[in-house]
Amino acid sequence: MKLTVKLARITNNRFKAWCPALPGCVVFGQSEDEAKNKIRQAIDGYLASLDTVLPTELAKKLSSPDYTRGVA
Repeated sequence: MKLTVKLARITNNRFKAWCPALPGCVVFGQSEDEAKNKIRQAIDGYLASLDTVLPTELAKKLSSPDYTRGVA
């Protein structure tokens, strides 16, 4: 899976990195490299949390009587 990551310098010694496809997945670093490393870790953690939460939520939606042709 490929995800877009955005990186911006917000001050001389502060960088912000975020993944627009993953709401709330935002990190800050003192250098560009630090921000890149942190966003990789944040994305890994975000996706790992989906592995534990999403199947349960998806199962609930699929068993819901309101679920019709893939639209809940």
